Amino acid sequence: MRAMTAGREWPMHEQPWRGRRTGGFWCGIAGAIAAGLMLLAIGLFLAEMFAPEFGVRGPGAEVLAGHIVAAVFAVAAAVLADRTRGLTAFVGVVGTLAIAMITLWWFWLS
Repeated sequence: MRAMTAGREWPMHEQPWRGRRTGGFWCGIAGAIAAGLMLLAIGLFLAEMFAPEFGVRGPGAEVLAGHIVAAVFAVAAAVLADRTRGLTAFVGVVGTLAIAMITLWWFWLS
């Protein structure tokens, strides 16, 4: 369907640009890692909430807050990587991977 204005045809909707590649392998990896961090933060939140009912200690407020902050920043970096191209996307991917590795080291391995 096309609209006529002042003697010129205009498409009713804009066609997507075919040359743009959406996502990519590394952007997908960054998104999966960010989603995993978010699920881990949710799991730790649930463990903190239900630990007293089972008579055990939960992970603690510091660990929970650290995982939530890391998950939010990792998701933001993954979205940046997915919606941009070039150096900005590279920074988003590396940022997501760095946040995940720092969180793994700081809260689980040290």
